[in-house]
Amino acid sequence: MATGPAAADTLTEAMVAASESNPTLAAQRQRLNATREALPQAWAAALPQISVSGSASASDRDSDNPALEGDRTETWSSSANVSQLLFGSGRVVASTRAARAQIAGAVADYELASQTLLLDVTRAYADVRQAQAVVAARETTVSNLTRLFEYAQAQFDAGVVTRTDVAQSQARLAQARTQLVQAQGAMAAAVQAYQRLVGRPPSNLTPPATTPGLPSDLQTALDLSVDNSPVLISAMADTRLADANVDAAAAQGRMNVTLEAGSSIGADFDDDDSESTTDSVGVRVSIPIFQGGAIRSRTRAQRALRSASNLDLAAAQRGVQESVTNAWTGLASARAAVDSAREQVQAAELAYEGVTLEQETGLRSTVEVLDQEADLLAARIALAQAERDLVVAERQMLASVGILSIPSQSGGIIEDQDGLRGR
Repeated sequence: MATGPAAADTLTEAMVAASESNPTLAAQRQRLNATREALPQAWAAALPQISVSGSASASDRDSDNPALEGDRTETWSSSANVSQLLFGSGRVVASTRAARAQIAGAVADYELASQTLLLDVTRAYADVRQAQAVVAARETTVSNLTRLFEYAQAQFDAGVVTRTDVAQSQARLAQARTQLVQAQGAMAAAVQAYQRLVGRPPSNLTPPATTPGLPSDLQTALDLSVDNSPVLISAMADTRLADANVDAAAAQGRMNVTLEAGSSIGADFDDDDSESTTDSVGVRVSIPIFQGGAIRSRTRAQRALRSASNLDLAAAQRGVQESVTNAWTGLASARAAVDSAREQVQAAELAYEGVTLEQETGLRSTVEVLDQEADLLAARIALAQAERDLVVAERQMLASVGILSIPSQSGGIIEDQDGLRGR
């Protein structure tokens, strides 16, 4: 099946396309929408509860004893009831706090999923570019080795070199062709990974621009992570949720005051004078006296969970600190690796040109030229790997502190049709 050319030629466009079409992120967005409904549900307990009901019935008594037989009766009735919570011992307040904490945690989880997707897209984008560079390097190697093999064969025919030189060239050429096929297979896999995330195949991927907003030093990165890391925000929301759950569990054992009112009307279908109406209004006060210890047990359980959530927060803080530090170290290493790899490629290209010229004058053997070609290929592959690692390391640094996003200057605007923020 033929596919049209991809429109995502830059990393920014790929990020926009993935954010708009990725089903995993869309599923997380719907989970967030579901969590947002916890707040209206918590509010509902503090609002009036109104219900209406109606019924109609017919009865006919039959008996062998004529004295017990009755006439057929057909009756109807309807009622309306209203109740309003007046005092719930903090139950509604606790459930509202819990709902807000759930929403804050869900927003943080969505932000984490979004940044994880952007980082995965970056990896896929960089992997495709690396695979393309490796394939190009191996194609160049195959071309160079083909020329060397033909040169060695001509030299052998002229009686200048031995058959060993021809065999060495032929073996290296066969190996290079095999490695080229393997590189093409790796590139096909990279393309499929990219298409899975972005939703369309890559086309003419340009080198990513320098990442804006990188921290200037490690301490700045650590300070940024405290306020922006979705992992920490989610962990702090969990502690607030656990604290609210403790209050909600304790409120179950306290006084509850409800205002209740009702009205009912009923009559016989065949007797208009039988209609009767009943109205009532009152206050219901309920205080649990003894529940077998269940309420106290649930409260103790929630307190234990609150302690666990505080410990989870401490663990998350340590994990984020480790992640940020490793990302900063990895970024510094990636920058140094790119500089070194570029120097290596320049030196290897110069050496290859020199060895090739020296071979033509008889100063270098065939195997020396073959070895230098291998060194040049290794340098080009190392440069492709280093450039890929730098692109990923820059975005990994931003993701570790929680500020990885689509560059605003791209012009790609993702409409927030689902209202992703909590109320």
